[in-house]
Amino acid sequence: MNRPIVGYILAFLAIAMLCLVFGEALAPLAHTTFGVRIVPSGNRAAVGRILPDSAAYEAGVRVGDQIDVMSMTIGGRMRLRTSASPIGTQIAVPIVRNGQRRFVTFVSGPRPTGSVFASWQFLLSALVTLLIVAVIAWRKPSTATAALVLYGMGACTTAGIVAQFSWLSEPWYTIVGVFIISAFSTLPIAALLPFIVRFPYPPVTREARIRMHVADGLFWATAILCLIETLYEPVLYVSWFAFDMAVTMGLMAIVLIFAVLVYRDATGEERRRIGWVMAGLIVSAAGYTAFNIIDTYIVSGWTAPPGVVAATQLLQCALPLALAYAVLRHRVLDIGFALNRTMVYGAITALVVAVVSLVDWLSSRVISEQRWALALEAVITIGFGFALNFIHGKTERLIDRIVFRARHLAEKRIEYRIGALGFSSSAAAVDEAVADDAPRILDLSSAAVFGRLAEKEPFTRKASFGWSGESTVSVADDSLLVRTLRSLERPIVLDDVAIVLDSAPSGAARPAIAIPIVTQHELIGFALFGNRRDGALPDPEEIGLLAKLCAAAGNAYGAVEARQWRERAATLERSLANLMPANQPN
Repeated sequence: MNRPIVGYILAFLAIAMLCLVFGEALAPLAHTTFGVRIVPSGNRAAVGRILPDSAAYEAGVRVGDQIDVMSMTIGGRMRLRTSASPIGTQIAVPIVRNGQRRFVTFVSGPRPTGSVFASWQFLLSALVTLLIVAVIAWRKPSTATAALVLYGMGACTTAGIVAQFSWLSEPWYTIVGVFIISAFSTLPIAALLPFIVRFPYPPVTREARIRMHVADGLFWATAILCLIETLYEPVLYVSWFAFDMAVTMGLMAIVLIFAVLVYRDATGEERRRIGWVMAGLIVSAAGYTAFNIIDTYIVSGWTAPPGVVAATQLLQCALPLALAYAVLRHRVLDIGFALNRTMVYGAITALVVAVVSLVDWLSSRVISEQRWALALEAVITIGFGFALNFIHGKTERLIDRIVFRARHLAEKRIEYRIGALGFSSSAAAVDEAVADDAPRILDLSSAAVFGRLAEKEPFTRKASFGWSGESTVSVADDSLLVRTLRSLERPIVLDDVAIVLDSAPSGAARPAIAIPIVTQHELIGFALFGNRRDGALPDPEEIGLLAKLCAAAGNAYGAVEARQWRERAATLERSLANLMPANQPN
């Protein structure tokens, strides 16, 4: 399976989970109930609340009655715990009162209005988190981003997700329910471990690799514990309260320790770039942990203070928001810049929907006559359609200025250098624009310009940035690099064509891209550029800018040489004129 397909799969999983999260508020199955709320009671469960008009109440079940959940099937326990199934679904529940045991049939019915848990903070947190991780995983699929998607999928409440699959028959309902509860309850916070040890790139040092294996082991150990608890806990994440709290708090502490270690290993510019992500990870982990603890208390019958649950839900957005900022501002993960158009059209679509909805809402309330309301809606919608081109341009410029400001500023500066090359009076000025200005503007780790004085001579290094004095000084005319550049006459990625230069810089300054400098299909030189300082290869747009700069450099070299030849010819003519005797009159 290739990387683009993996990216599509990860993005699809995140979007599918987002739909299920909204289904907790909108899906019909989320609005059903057996009319009974259960609470832990030793190895059994007890009835904590019961609706007066439910089948269980009519059968004589009352608050305080015990339920022998361990004698029920796993599927039956999950239906009772989530309290949701298609209307009319029946389950036989063993009720124990005063030592006497009897079976009572619970029947699923419609849930009372207003009792569905789906606050706007919950939906907003899931929307922000899952959209961001979907885009990142789509553009940069990897083990780290797969773990990030799993973390984002923890934005759901497992009971609400399982409820939407309650239409399945046995054993499929049990299999799907066990998977959902095991994967999306406590495991998402453990997913931060494989993410953090691989962020922003896989480890290379021995210590970091050991840390990665430890983090992966802890993740899988947590996955096994979650599966065991789902299968054997009587009341699903309620009766094993102390165990749940220990696991949750332990994972929180371990995530913090690993985050501190990764930040400690980073130095200089890299530490500044990942600092925001580390801060967001800590805040999100704290919010996720707090929400799980509070949710467990709520299931046990405790009432949370107003705003506390909402705050813990919103805090979970900190990591995806910080990561999105780091990607756009510092290019911590190289996900490319195809987002620009996507954001523009997404903003326009949202604006269209908002305007049309607002017009419909206002017209239905302000204008009583339906015909006038429809006419007003039509006029405003048609006028809005004519204004879309103007809105598109304004929206794109706004997004460019806010989100992609640094990128477009660099493009402008390169364009200015390209325009200025036509007025260069010396080859040294051209060399400086290519080998010094360009890498500084685009934040590249290295650059070098090679040229030659005569045909068949080797290409010698004329100017460089990030190269030491011992690095490659010349490249032979018949070398593989020169012959490849002559044949293609376009930029090449050196790793793609398996070309390695002897004595070239290694490490971060290693040449990654070669761009020919051509005049009338004659190779007069070439430029070598390294990766960006964050280690990522320049994207196609950046390579295109460098290619335009090198093409302009080829024209500038030709103009400088022509100007020098003209000056030499003029000097020679003056010298000859001075040597010739003055004309004597006859």
